[in-house]
Amino acid sequence: MSDSSAGMDMGAMDDDSPMAMTFFLSSNTALFSKAWTPSSPAAYIGTCIFLVVLAVLMRAMLALKPILEKSLWNATIESEGVLVPDEDASYQKEGMAPRQSVKSVYGTVRRRWTIWRFRTSLSRALFELLLAAVGYLLMLAVMTMNVGYFLSVLGGLFLGTFIVGDLAADNSLYQDHHC
Repeated sequence: MSDSSAGMDMGAMDDDSPMAMTFFLSSNTALFSKAWTPSSPAAYIGTCIFLVVLAVLMRAMLALKPILEKSLWNATIESEGVLVPDEDASYQKEGMAPRQSVKSVYGTVRRRWTIWRFRTSLSRALFELLLAAVGYLLMLAVMTMNVGYFLSVLGGLFLGTFIVGDLAADNSLYQDHHC
């Protein structure tokens, strides 16, 4: 082992050290950029509160997604018909061949494409973009390996689920696609 790596502490992150490989406790860990480095305990607590709020926002968005999907984004699609899930395999019950089922799915997709709406697709895409951005920011906070940031994210996810978890708990989309 060389002399330069022998004294390197993997627990704390300095400007020139590699990424931490173990959890550590420090009140001056940069979050998202070097410009966002808490310089006091109050700034560190503020950063942790921000992460809690961000995690609550993510849980609220995940709870609202199936509600928006059902009430706004799929309003016209549901009136046109619904795709049969793979596990249902209704073509076997009705005596249809699997090839006929593929034609049925193709017809349904084609009908749905003809009712494609710009506003609905744009709002769904922007919502998904925002949800992914919040999720990746939370992931980056956890990847700092700072115990306070990690516990803040977990606490925010718990608090968010506790507050808004019942919004979509009875919705099948929420139960099937819950992360």
